[in-house]
Amino acid sequence: MAFRLRRKEERSYIPDSITPAIFATRACDTSRGRIVYHTSGSGEPLVFLHGIHPGASSYEWSKVYARFASQADVLAPDLIGFGESERPPTPLDADEHVESLAEFLRRTATMQKATLIASGISCQTALLLAARHPDLVSKLFLFLPSAFRATAQRRLFELPSRSLPGLNSMRYRNINAHPRFIATWLARMFADEEKITPEHIDVLASCARQYGAGHAITGFHRHRATFDIKSRLADVHAPVRIVWPENAPGFPVTEAHTLCAALPRASLQILPTPSLLAPLETPDLLAKSLEQWLGGGPAALSAV
Repeated sequence: MAFRLRRKEERSYIPDSITPAIFATRACDTSRGRIVYHTSGSGEPLVFLHGIHPGASSYEWSKVYARFASQADVLAPDLIGFGESERPPTPLDADEHVESLAEFLRRTATMQKATLIASGISCQTALLLAARHPDLVSKLFLFLPSAFRATAQRRLFELPSRSLPGLNSMRYRNINAHPRFIATWLARMFADEEKITPEHIDVLASCARQYGAGHAITGFHRHRATFDIKSRLADVHAPVRIVWPENAPGFPVTEAHTLCAALPRASLQILPTPSLLAPLETPDLLAKSLEQWLGGGPAALSAV
């Protein structure tokens, strides 16, 4: 069963499908709030960080991370403000997310440095974490770590209403967290709408409708500038694998090359899919790419 916190507002329905059955659900208290995470396996810590979007949670990577429990210590947290983790009324900025994750790693990945696997905006959080706390991070695998500079890119991940920061919680819950809205948003993210399942919609809508879930989304738009870490990229000395979807609308591969060149130890792999939510749409592709990179074997996909 999905983890439930004690406070009344935390006991809303969350589908059990948010995590594979073999994973235990636990909680880690940090100075910024409680992080709920799913874990299984033993060995090298692999920490999967979901992106920031409507209904975001560790579920985004659940079809990928389950495949690594037999060979690694898999940790899949919900960032504070999302999923089943604590959702404070004052949302965290990038610095606070980094420090909460640093505390989380010190308490859960105690035996060795962790490999961070992240997507979207959380890639920048992972990079900042690696720059500030090199003792905690061994390497990074980043799917679509865009700087979100272009208007076309921002529109794909933002909620439609530009007045969202002024919306009250009821309007957010009844409009932006409604399953119909989630289904429409997923259709923009998937390359093939036929691959969107009722489970996808159910889990994302349930997470979006949790008490206080709107705080983190509105807060991200207010704190967007804090997630831009271009000035710190030279401080990331851990190996970085950038994975970029081919021909993704609004996300030119030239941006991936620019980011790769700014990192001391980075490589780039182009995925033969335009999907912007590949961890859910094409998990086999992401899992194969990650497995090959972790194993150091030859890539089956085109690599630059």
